[in-house]
Amino acid sequence: MKTLTMQFLNLEQKTVGISIEQPKEGLEAADIGAAMDQILASNVFTSNGGTLTSKKGAQIIERNITEFEI
Repeated sequence: MKTLTMQFLNLEQKTVGISIEQPKEGLEAADIGAAMDQILASNVFTSNGGTLTSKKGAQIIERNITEFEI
């Protein structure tokens, strides 16, 4: 399972994360950066420390899960 985690800074300069499970395949840094710019421009997300003000970083995390029948 893959998860895209985008990190932003809020008005208090604290990190706020937004995670999306199973992101589109083949995403590149420019794609993610553009999506983060749109999130900032839309101003639809807020946090305990206020609105999101800037991009901090992003990563795609891949987890492998193996289930066993017992």
